Amino acid sequence: MTDSHPRTAAEFRVQSKERERKEAFEKRAANFMANLILVPLLAYVLMLAVGAVYGLAPIVPAIGYGTTLLLVLGADALAVVVKKFRK
Repeated sequence: MTDSHPRTAAEFRVQSKERERKEAFEKRAANFMANLILVPLLAYVLMLAVGAVYGLAPIVPAIGYGTTLLLVLGADALAVVVKKFRK
């Protein structure tokens, strides 16, 4: 007869750590998916913003979707590096 309830304090701590690891993984996975979904949208909005500035001041170069996508990815990567070194 197997029981999912811990019998000792050590078993309780092990189950508690496993639950915390699982919850942390699920949270990181959800954040990753949300960020992955938002990257193309952010690039599109940036492209439109740069296009609007180009319409007002032609000195600003008009850039396409691919360039803005790379700019957003680069900004995200830079933010990760800065955050890593600030700790």
